[in-house]
Amino acid sequence: MSTALSAHRRRSAAHVRLRALASLTLALCASAGASTPAYEALRARLAQHPDVRADEAQARQWARQAEGALGLPNPSVTLGLNNLPVNEPTRFDRYLPSSRSLEVSQKIPNAAGREAERDTLLTRRGLAELERRERLAALERRLIEALAERERIGASRAALARQVTLIGELEQWLRGEMAGGEAVYGRFDELEIQRARIGERRVALEGEARRWEATLRELVEAVPEMPPPAVEPRSWDGSPEGAFAPLIAERERTLARNGVARRVADLSPDYAVGFAWQQRESGRGFDGEDWFTVKLTVSVPLWAENNQRPKLAAAEVALERATAHWEQRLRETRREYDTARADYETAAALLTELKHRAARLEDLEAANRRRYEAGDGSLEAVIRPAMQHAELELERATQRARRTVAAARINALLVEEMP
Repeated sequence: MSTALSAHRRRSAAHVRLRALASLTLALCASAGASTPAYEALRARLAQHPDVRADEAQARQWARQAEGALGLPNPSVTLGLNNLPVNEPTRFDRYLPSSRSLEVSQKIPNAAGREAERDTLLTRRGLAELERRERLAALERRLIEALAERERIGASRAALARQVTLIGELEQWLRGEMAGGEAVYGRFDELEIQRARIGERRVALEGEARRWEATLRELVEAVPEMPPPAVEPRSWDGSPEGAFAPLIAERERTLARNGVARRVADLSPDYAVGFAWQQRESGRGFDGEDWFTVKLTVSVPLWAENNQRPKLAAAEVALERATAHWEQRLRETRREYDTARADYETAAALLTELKHRAARLEDLEAANRRRYEAGDGSLEAVIRPAMQHAELELERATQRARRTVAAARINALLVEEMP
């Protein structure tokens, strides 16, 4: 029995060193994830994500279209042979109105309408740029979430492995007790059930790991082996300018205002000018002097009550809808922010409490180990708090991931100041 006791002491000391080494490794990983070149490289790869590039291209498209919004439409050039006799279509000297003509005309849409169109395109460009920034923030949130969940899975695997080791120690001790005549045979079935449950949890963790690996490959085309960065949630005072969703809704409301301005411009007249030159030939009894014509055309909104004004009323209703949508997005963002802040603070508070419970379990395990090594007590009394401590490590890993993900959710909602 003294040989077995010495072997258990050696294994116990090794487990203490292993637990200290694991804690040190987690601490180093957490500090390494604060702001590393490797993580910054991943962020740079997010900027090349197809969705981000599509938003960038959309912004450039609207900018290029805005450059031509104030331009006039193409002029029209007309060549004509006018008022020729049917029996001699090549003669221009038989009839007085026969002529060759050159006509140039230019439509001039009203300036207010063209300016409203340009403002609309510029607003769309700003909206696309804002959506690009929001999408990039959402992609980074997903990246941090994937890294945090993979860290949780790694810590959970280590805790489960620790439990399997403890079960093996307890099983070996029980075999020694059974060899000494103790009736402990039924305990082995209980240990097998615990092993089976741990196996089930390992299978579930493996499935989760594969899903998060797929997410990382979609985001950065790689599965980096690194911890998440140390994320601190930013604060928000509730102003619409500080969050993406209400700010985007405000841009959409500006688009609706531009739509109203365009419909108002439709009530203003459009213009057109035309110049025509007719070359004539002299004939019997008339002089063939050339003719010149100038035209000015002004559109008159004569049917405005049945055409432009209903469209203007519809644009004003669209503005009301955009305003209501903006108010709703602001409310939703406040709810999402408050929810994520509550999740973050709850996870942080739970981690503090779990740390205290872990310390108490360590003290209990150490006290039971001293009694066991002194010959007063059983190894089972030592392993029971050790198993609880390993189970607690699973919960701590879960709460660490929740805290990190909640902070990332908060930051993804808020507009980061442009450098």
